[in-house]
Amino acid sequence: MAALGAGLAGCSSTPREPARVDYRSGSAYSGPSGPASVASSGSCGSGGYTVRSGDTLSEIAERCNVAMASLASANNLSRPYTLRPGQTLSMPHPPVHVVQRGENLYRIGLRYDIPFPQLASHNGIPAPYELEVGQSIQLPSGATVATAATRAPARTTRPPARTQTPPPQSTLPATQQVANSAVSFDWPIRGSILSEFGRKPDGSRNDGINIEARAGAEVRAAAPGQVVYAGSELAGYGQLILLRHEGGFVTAYAHNSRLMVREGDQVTRGQVIAAAGSSGTVEIAQVHFEIRRGVNPEDPMRYLR
Repeated sequence: MAALGAGLAGCSSTPREPARVDYRSGSAYSGPSGPASVASSGSCGSGGYTVRSGDTLSEIAERCNVAMASLASANNLSRPYTLRPGQTLSMPHPPVHVVQRGENLYRIGLRYDIPFPQLASHNGIPAPYELEVGQSIQLPSGATVATAATRAPARTTRPPARTQTPPPQSTLPATQQVANSAVSFDWPIRGSILSEFGRKPDGSRNDGINIEARAGAEVRAAAPGQVVYAGSELAGYGQLILLRHEGGFVTAYAHNSRLMVREGDQVTRGQVIAAAGSSGTVEIAQVHFEIRRGVNPEDPMRYLR
């Protein structure tokens, strides 16, 4: 999604995600090895930038492709940012995210509100975007650090005790009816819940729900929106679709056997967008369904009608 700036991640039968990342930690950045080079006048290198007559901080920041605020901070400069010819400015280290166990590029992008294809391109990571624990992912200048702990997707391959779909909205508690009154989503498919939203006893987390389905059954758009991703590059999710909706919402539909829409398509509520399946890291046909507001996962049961 960012297409979402980013995006989504993690199923309860959740697919194995490309190694996940733990947000920005400037100290984790590994710069070029070898002795620091001496900055040449007007160049933007690891040795810094040597100020020339007439240079301004904003011009240097633009020339070196860094945020002016970051450049000022790295050099303890305050307004009006007075510079002198011959002065050497240190370049700010790019913000990085150190991959933690269970993270993938998609989740990292969501955390920083950066589209994962942009992160992949920025770091030279080819599809299927596999990461290793401890790997440093450089973030674009200006990316902000997330404060929430990394969420590990819950994983289930065999259905536990099943919960039937909720009763009609009219029988829901008044507080839940209010929550659903402003924004609502249709069920992408009807079936028993294999895995619910939230933290699991083993410490993992499901950022959506997993709905049992018949192989080949129609998967429908939960609300009108635009397809921002349709593919299988995210390891573990199988055939995945992401839809962006009004109000900053994004829905995800994973483990499909076939996709019936393409990126950029506009879809209507209830439109068939895929055929259910067991692609990715699940053993039985099901739909992993997520609702996100911005980059934050929401319990789908609060919105489904």
